[in-house]
Amino acid sequence: MRLIALVSAGVLLGVLFKGCDHRQPPIQPKTLIIGMDGVQLQHYEQLGSDTNLHKRLFYGKAYAGGISGRASEQATISGPGWITLLTGVWANKHGVIANTESLRIDPRFPSLFKRLRDALPNAYLSSIVNWSPINTAYLLEDAQGNNVRESGLSDEQVTARTLEILENTAADFTFIQLDEPDEVGHASGFGPAYQVALREADEKLGRLLDKVAARAQKNPQEDWLVLVCTDHGRDYWGSGHGGVTEQEKTVFIASNKPLNEELTQPSVPEDNPGPNNLYGFAAQTSVAPTVLRHMGLDLLPEWGLDGTPLLGATGVRKARAIEGDARLLWNSDSQRAVIIHRNGQVAASVPAYLQQWTDPQGMREARDYVLVLDDTPIALRTRPVSAPFALEKASY
Repeated sequence: MRLIALVSAGVLLGVLFKGCDHRQPPIQPKTLIIGMDGVQLQHYEQLGSDTNLHKRLFYGKAYAGGISGRASEQATISGPGWITLLTGVWANKHGVIANTESLRIDPRFPSLFKRLRDALPNAYLSSIVNWSPINTAYLLEDAQGNNVRESGLSDEQVTARTLEILENTAADFTFIQLDEPDEVGHASGFGPAYQVALREADEKLGRLLDKVAARAQKNPQEDWLVLVCTDHGRDYWGSGHGGVTEQEKTVFIASNKPLNEELTQPSVPEDNPGPNNLYGFAAQTSVAPTVLRHMGLDLLPEWGLDGTPLLGATGVRKARAIEGDARLLWNSDSQRAVIIHRNGQVAASVPAYLQQWTDPQGMREARDYVLVLDDTPIALRTRPVSAPFALEKASY
């Protein structure tokens, strides 16, 4: 009888409290990318420990321009740099190999705007830039589904407009580009004016971080990822870029969230470490897969993303090819298997700790490979050994 009474009491309580559901609302991922054009990390750090970069963000060195002398090599200029950052693939896939405004990204490798619009039809997507070709040229068709796409604004106008969007809209994914550090660099190189421009960009960063923090406090169900990055470094004098020097290829990625070992623990590819082991650091291609994973999307092998996500599992690290030997190489000590796709078909399953695989078909022709470990696909495109490559040296 006592059991029956307890069960009855439980049912009655359930009826009385039906509708009093105290479960937390679902988490709503949000992302803000703040792009600072032409910022040399070394000079940004010279501003001291009171910057917003230093005080409020986690950050690490990264590289742009692909791997010099390999299929991924691209010019360290703005068109290729920003589109690589927004697509997660190098220019040999997305097709924006120069600053030529007739170029459009290859629709097989769309930007974050198109991927997020397809996956999240009701998302509020914004791109606000100073340097117009990002929106008016390379992403002209790709980002047609954006809620906001504004171009040619001053950096102060970009910041003010972004603050409005963060205040008044859902602001699911927002990309902004500040151009004035790059403009000052081209005008006068490294020096006092460049440091002032960096300080002003950092002040704008602080205002944006303040707005995100206030919004997150007001809306605790929102999970905010803020990424800060740049498109390229600068040459020795600070007035140009476009080449393959260590300075021109050195960029940075910063975040309001702790990121994984791809950013925090360099993993050097011993066969080709790059200048001062630069290729052991994260690549510019890591930004897009990080955003997609944060926004709740599964990273799919068929997307062919070249970058290692900086949140969650890294998969294999430093995937690369030596075409003359028909070998794929990677860094990993995992005991699990890497599933290797060749041109969309599974070609092999290899223990990750072996860190290499030789393609029995050779690599005489360009091929697309994807290496999948821990549900994380990492792609790379090869090219014939004899294929020529030319960089564009430009002042953008």
